[in-house]
This record gives sequence, C-alpha cells and structure tokens, in this order.
Amino acid sequence: MLYLNHNLDLLHSSNHGWNFPPISPHFNSPLLCMKPTIANYLGLADTHLGCKEHERQALLKIKQDLIDDHSLLSSWSSDQDCCTWSRVGCSNQTGHVTKLDLSVSSCFSPRLLREFIASLSNLGHVGLGSANFGRNIPFPFQLGNLSNLQYLDLSGNNFNKPENLEWLPQLSSLEYLDMSTVNLSKVNNWLHVVNKLPYLTSLHLYSCNLPNIFSIPLVNSSTSLDVLGLSNNDLTSSSSVLEWLFNSNTSVVDLDLRFNEFQGSIPDDFTRINSLAHLYLDSNEFEGEIPKAFGGMCNLKTLSLSWNYLNGQLDFIQNLTECANHSLEVLRLDGNQIMGSLPDDLTTFLSLGELSLFRNHLNGTIPVSLGKLSNLEFLYLGDNPLKGVISEAHFSNLTQLKYLDLSNTKLVFNFSSDWSPPFQLDTIMMKSCQLGPRFPKWLQTQKNFHRLDISNSSISDTLSNSNWIFSSQVLLMNLSHNQLSGHVPNLLRDFSLFPILDLSSNKLEGEIPRFLFKAVDLDLSKKYVFKASPIPMYSH
Repeated sequence: MLYLNHNLDLLHSSNHGWNFPPISPHFNSPLLCMKPTIANYLGLADTHLGCKEHERQALLKIKQDLIDDHSLLSSWSSDQDCCTWSRVGCSNQTGHVTKLDLSVSSCFSPRLLREFIASLSNLGHVGLGSANFGRNIPFPFQLGNLSNLQYLDLSGNNFNKPENLEWLPQLSSLEYLDMSTVNLSKVNNWLHVVNKLPYLTSLHLYSCNLPNIFSIPLVNSSTSLDVLGLSNNDLTSSSSVLEWLFNSNTSVVDLDLRFNEFQGSIPDDFTRINSLAHLYLDSNEFEGEIPKAFGGMCNLKTLSLSWNYLNGQLDFIQNLTECANHSLEVLRLDGNQIMGSLPDDLTTFLSLGELSLFRNHLNGTIPVSLGKLSNLEFLYLGDNPLKGVISEAHFSNLTQLKYLDLSNTKLVFNFSSDWSPPFQLDTIMMKSCQLGPRFPKWLQTQKNFHRLDISNSSISDTLSNSNWIFSSQVLLMNLSHNQLSGHVPNLLRDFSLFPILDLSSNKLEGEIPRFLFKAVDLDLSKKYVFKASPIPMYSH
C-alpha cells in the first residue's frame, strides 16, 4: 500500500528543515500499472499459433474473479486470442501462456492463485507484485510447481510469515526473484536456499526482516548474481552475508546494502568485486576513512555512502583518479563527518552527474573547475562551512544542472547583471547564502523550479515584479528572514498543487492576496502588517 502525501517530497526525511537534498528513489511506485522490467516482456510474443483454449479459459476465470477497478485487464475478451492480451505473453513455438503479470491487482484471492498455478503450468514469468492478496494469507508454496519459472515477483504482499523457502530450489531455472517486503524473519536459512539457484542473476529482498546468517553455504551454486538488494533488513557486521558476498559473488554489478546495521570500517574486500558498478552503503554505521582502494574500482559508476560516521579528508577522491574517475557518475557522501576542502581540479570527473556532499565539515572555497562538469545534474554542498565568492565561471558549462543546494554556507554570489545561466533549475536551495541586496537577475531567469529557498539571504527588495517567484508549479517557497518590503501583488495565479509558502520575518504590508490562501501552509508571521480582508475558502 502506498500512502501519498503531497508534501512528502518537500520535507524530505530530515528533522532539520528543508535543507535535506532529495534522495533519489530506489523503489518503483506500486501505483504504476506495470513495472518497466515487466512491461518489456508483455505483448511481444509471435501469436501465429494462437493460445491454448484451456489456458484462455483459465485466464478468463481469473478476470471473472478479480475486482479490476482500473480496467487493467480490459483487453481480456472471450472472442480474442489470449496471446494478444495485455499482461500476457505466449511462446511462439508452442502457443502456451508463458508470461502473466497480475501486479497491482485488486482483491486477488488465495484460491485464485492456486487455480492459475495449476492451470498455467508452462509459466516462465509471473508478476504478482502488490497484487493485494489481503493480510495474513498462506504463502503460495505451490509456486514451486512451476518448474519453468525464470522470473518471479512477489514483492509488496502481506503473506503469513513463511517458515521456510524449501520450494525455491525446485525453480532451478529462476533468474529473477523479488520478494521485497515479504516478512522472512522465520527463514533462518534464507541465504543457503537462494544459494542453490544456479542461474539467479537478480535478487531483491528489501525490507524482509531477514535474520542474520552466521555460516556461509559450503557449496556455492549461485555465482551468477548481477543485482543484489538487501536493504532495510538490520543486517549486522557479525552476519556472514559480507563474507559470502566477497567469496562467492564477485560478478555483482549492482549492490544495495542500505539501511542496515553494518559497523566498523568499510572493508577493502569490496574491491574484490571487480564488476561492481553501483554500490549503496547508505544509512549504516560504518566509520573511519573511505578505503583508498576504491580508486582501483574501474567500473564504478555509483558510490553512495551517505549517513554513516565516515571521517577523514577528501583525499580518497584523488585516489579515484587511478581509473574510477573515468566512469564515476554519482558520488554521495551526505551526512558524514568528512573534513578538508574540495580538490582544486574536478575536471577528471567529467562523467559526474551527481555530487552530493551535504552536511559534512568541508571548508575552504568551491573550485572554479566545478563549472567544467557538463554532465552535472545534482549538486548538493549545503550545510558545510564553505566560504568564498561564487561567480558565473562556477556554473559556465553546467547545462544539465537541475538540483542545486548550497544552503547554510558562507558563500557570496557575485554574478554580472546580464549573465544568463545555461540551465533551468527544478530545486534552488540557497538559505543563508549572500545573494542580495536585490533579487539576482540570473535567478529571475529560472522558470521551471518547484522548490525555492532563499531565506536569510540578505535580500532587501520588493515583490512588485514577482511573477517569476509565484510560479504556478511551485511546491515550496521560502523567502523568510529577509528585508522584503511593500505589498504582495494580487496576481491571477492558480497553483497546480497546494504549496508551502513562507514569507515570514520580512517587512511586508497590505492586504493578503487571495491567491496565497491556496497554499496548504502559509506563514506570514512576524512583521507582516496586513489589512483585514475576508479569507476565501478553498477545498483542498
């Protein structure tokens, strides 16, 4: 179940205000009709043979018993070849149904699950992610009878806690397994079981309450893993998971161990995984310096180590120039205790698309070489005691820049009045930077932003020409703690969403414009002198 809050992405997940940079989401939304990985498989079969009649009838029975509120199965009709239906795929050699995606279905009964397993025995691809089985239903061990299964997605379902997964090794051809959020806390040998799947390439066990493993399998059958996701399972350093990983899975490309309880220094053994391209170790309890050996990981594209207890200097970045600098696209070190200054020469990281060093202890100035990173889209350097002057040279070639956070630094912006930046920003977070005394001309060229925080930025100006500020697509706007004066113009503005607006602690006066009352959170407190006027009612 997905709970939506239209302000969730505004407030991020920090208790320190609006400065925490957005985290790139790793999970697919269950509101989507089809996950991209599933959609690639559907409707692609050669249907010259036509589907088998008994399988067509079995599918029609499924449709009859399902509550399909979103008409996901509208193409399933009795007068058409079932191989042409959406969410169904057939073998072009036999005509048997081999692929079935019932993810994001409504009111999927356990009985129905058992029936289709029995009726569609040739299935090789089964998608049941977020299938809404209800709560506390028996785990479908019968899936072990689908001996041709290569792809199985059971994520996002509330099965009774299974006590074992002994049915899994029967699926000897399985390549993709996703059981994320299925409670596996009673399966003490989960690692030994998945280790028996010789062709498994992708394993996703996010938020499964996995118990720690204290012995590794003696025989390793599954050495083909490319993708391994074990985040949010409270795994600890005393577990044997890392030992198993380093000894038996050196072909992993994408490794996600976020939101666990690994402690101590980051092991150099990660460098033994020569193929590793994406490494996520965020939100653990790692400490000490970042291993210098990481510089030799020549395939590394993503290094994400945010929200640990890492310290030391940024010297390790220089070590990345050994070879990883040519491939590195994402570097995230937010929320650590890293000190020192940024390297003077950043031009060795021309592939970098995200540089996220938010909330550390970095000092010194931002090098002008930053402006050469033409692929940079995300730049988060806020909450560091950085200082110095920022000029247009720092942004000269940042044509892809979309997210900028320099909040709570001591940076002074000094741009020529006629400079027009080569980018259009989505997020502009520059709280407590020195931007004033007037609204910068370059800032007024930004037309597509959803979030703007320039509070406490030494601006002494009016809002007389503020069409650019009160953009219809704005989600968050904070202009507080400046010296803004005069009236807020009564614009004809209809916000597409209900934004958070903070104009407090300024010297504004006059009647509050009606369009401001469409905000879900409006703060005009402290020094706003306003005339009484009827407050219109808007339905949210």
